[in-house]
Amino acid sequence: MGRYALGVDWEDGHGSIFPFEHLRRACRCEACTSAGPAAAVETRPREIARLPDAVKITWVDGHETLHPHPALRALCGCASCTGGH
Repeated sequence: MGRYALGVDWEDGHGSIFPFEHLRRACRCEACTSAGPAAAVETRPREIARLPDAVKITWVDGHETLHPHPALRALCGCASCTGGH
């Protein structure tokens, strides 16, 4: 975990970097989706836990975000994953 982003090395050798702000805004819980994209949210993690099938982030405001591995991988914005150059 870095100061502004989470790095993930996948089993297939691919590496992803996820800015914390992006991970928080990608939270799919009911509270976050009903608040809308402009809602002010805390983007500093207090704790990050690697679970067998997901990554759980507890933010400093106490909110928890769960990103299942397939959903997290789908968030990768690198050129290889997005088809960019």
